[in-house]
Amino acid sequence: MQNNKLYQQGLIKARQGNYRGALDDLNQVLSRNPNHAIAYTNRALLYYHLKDYKNAIKDLDYALQINPKLSDAYLNRGNAWRHLGKYEKAIKDLKMALKFNPTSDAIYNNLGLAIAQSGEYEEALKYYNKALLFNPKNHRTYHNRGRAFYMGGRKTDALQDFNKTIELSPSYTKAYINRGLCHHQLGDHQAAIEDYNTALKIDAYNVYAYYNRGCVYYSLKEMRSAIDDFNQAIQLDPTYIKAYLNRGLARYKSGNQTEANKDFYHVMCVNADAYVYYQAQRGTPNDGSYSRNAPQVEVNQGGEYFHTTFLEGLWDEVDLNYRESTICEAEFLDD
Repeated sequence: MQNNKLYQQGLIKARQGNYRGALDDLNQVLSRNPNHAIAYTNRALLYYHLKDYKNAIKDLDYALQINPKLSDAYLNRGNAWRHLGKYEKAIKDLKMALKFNPTSDAIYNNLGLAIAQSGEYEEALKYYNKALLFNPKNHRTYHNRGRAFYMGGRKTDALQDFNKTIELSPSYTKAYINRGLCHHQLGDHQAAIEDYNTALKIDAYNVYAYYNRGCVYYSLKEMRSAIDDFNQAIQLDPTYIKAYLNRGLARYKSGNQTEANKDFYHVMCVNADAYVYYQAQRGTPNDGSYSRNAPQVEVNQGGEYFHTTFLEGLWDEVDLNYRESTICEAEFLDD
């Protein structure tokens, strides 16, 4: 097959979501023509979709060696750096992309993401605002700006942006979940529950909607409903440690100490760091005095743990009655 036809075939496969098949085609294209800068850029996108960010960066390096003015290559490499947590490199690449394409709302949006993820939320807002000047109909930009408002403590402003996100894209589940959390933290629990209900109508398997709704029910002291939602979250994601912890709290409040202790012990067995963290939540003066090596259990034990004096000493009545507001927190989607 001619190289151009093979290249086009790869692009069609990519648009269809067949990233592995597209990767095979572009590998052949580049083996025949190693100076095809755009092919490197597109193969990098395939690696990006496959979450292979290091290989994506290698291909974008090659593309920029061949053509150092490729705006999309800087944009995509910046996003790959961002996913690897290399925010300074991401910001540098995204600013380079802007030099070659200063009216791209996508670049401003992604630059805002990189800056926000580095912890500079107010600075990120400037870039989201600029993105919205060029494209005021992009629901993702409103959502991302809402996240920056939220992370910067401006929850009322975040709520307005999530409202706008949903107005522009009524099926965007993340916006309902994050708006629900804003409602919850601003004291409108019923509005929060309605948002999580809507999210679950759109995506019946959304673990965060169940988990967050459970946290709202917990704050309303509706422990049976809270436990039901944490059960659903755990069924969908058996590795979700916070759901076990909060189910344990709800079980404790319901008077079921035996089942509560199983959940608390599961948290410590699965995640040693969580053990130290929750010691800190109960106000332990020196968490260094506690071992980070939590007890280990075999998976085939099926989660059947024993009430122990060690456990009883960790989770006492003072912890659960006075530290629960710090521990039982809903999840904000920031990815």
